[in-house]
Amino acid sequence: MRIERDYQQIVRLAGVRSSADMRRLFGTGWKTINKSQQAWVRHLLTVWGDHMSGDEYERSEVNVIGRLMMRCEWSEQKGRQIEKVVTELHCEGYRGEELMRKARDILVPQSAAGNIIALAKESDDAAFMESVIVKTFGRDNPIRSVVRLRYCKCKSAQNIASSLIYFTGITQKEARNRMEWASDILEGELYYAVKREMEKEYSATAA
Repeated sequence: MRIERDYQQIVRLAGVRSSADMRRLFGTGWKTINKSQQAWVRHLLTVWGDHMSGDEYERSEVNVIGRLMMRCEWSEQKGRQIEKVVTELHCEGYRGEELMRKARDILVPQSAAGNIIALAKESDDAAFMESVIVKTFGRDNPIRSVVRLRYCKCKSAQNIASSLIYFTGITQKEARNRMEWASDILEGELYYAVKREMEKEYSATAA
């Protein structure tokens, strides 16, 4: 039976016996992040996934939050401020690019950093994330397939775990564990990778 490439890749997770083994095989070390940092990564991945899916629909406030977070020097306080401003504007009826512009005007003064945001397109932000994901995990890493299924194809962790059970025969608990381990590696590694690449961009802009 032929299964699509991303599912072929995640089948490899079934043979992993522990979180440490998964990090050794498919990660680059032990990296942990807090809840705010995890939320930041998820917002950025939402921007990437929305664009890469190719679906045409009005982008949500989560997408706008992600784009702003990608173009601001991030801190936990700044992240909370972005979420608060965008959510309030969304409640006031702002949507899409209008929401993006209004939030940007409030959050980012007209400065060099502001100009970067003004010029940024969603496709640029998505391409940036794609570059970081490929650089971090490579093209044949099942962790990359997990993130593609989650954010580009809108599959839940439970759905992917069910696929693992169907294709490999592992138990529900084993599948759930492997999805948790994969998510921890995915979010932890991407947080630090994205931060590094953003710092390079800021340094190049300031030079």
